[in-house]
Amino acid sequence: MKKINKIVFPVLLLMTVLLCSACSSGSGTDTANAGKKTVTEVPVLLNQAEYLLYQNIFYNNYGPQYENTSVTKTGVFAVIQDAWAGKPRYYVWGYLDNTQCCDWQWEIVPKDEKSLPPTGSLITVTGTFAKDEQALDGYWIKDADVATETEYAGATAELNMLAMSGTLERVQILNILYNPDTFEGKSFTAYGRIAGTNLLQDPYYDGSWQIPFASAADTSSLAIGTNVLLTGKAASGTLGDCAVTVRK
Repeated sequence: MKKINKIVFPVLLLMTVLLCSACSSGSGTDTANAGKKTVTEVPVLLNQAEYLLYQNIFYNNYGPQYENTSVTKTGVFAVIQDAWAGKPRYYVWGYLDNTQCCDWQWEIVPKDEKSLPPTGSLITVTGTFAKDEQALDGYWIKDADVATETEYAGATAELNMLAMSGTLERVQILNILYNPDTFEGKSFTAYGRIAGTNLLQDPYYDGSWQIPFASAADTSSLAIGTNVLLTGKAASGTLGDCAVTVRK
């Protein structure tokens, strides 16, 4: 656990506040599926108050004021595969505003992992905000009840980074880069900007992360800075066998 803190973090803590001065995934179309409300695109959840609270807890020492209190959060459901800890980590997250370059995310510990919805679903989480050394940023919402508001029914993958905030995607990308054997052959979805020939970078911030990708298609005409979506399989710490779509 201490190793990931040194290598990856302050990913969740510094990423948002230091890079936020820079700078769309749209909500999906509702469909009928056995009476459930579903979408085929990851919802966009905007919450300025939640973002400010996130900043205050992690940067302004507000955390102790909220320890062991009951909290309710509504946002998008995401799962990071944490190779250092050897387990999945669950999150509820959203954006500050429509620029989507500044985000907030709360790690959650669900009561029932077996009944969780697909990543990319809109959920409401109720649990106890607690300090814990096992939490990636030192705090998480434990004993969490997870209610599905809208279920995601679109394209997905073992590493569904399209269902992650930019900050969470950065954590997953670093896991792939530093732990290639763990992720070998796993299917993924990802998003970002073209940084060079067959090189993907952070969707919003220069110098945040870069990862090579391979594609059978000719991507040489894609200009640096082009927003793209990738699907494929992880290969030797890179994004392999990629289908590349220009992101509107």
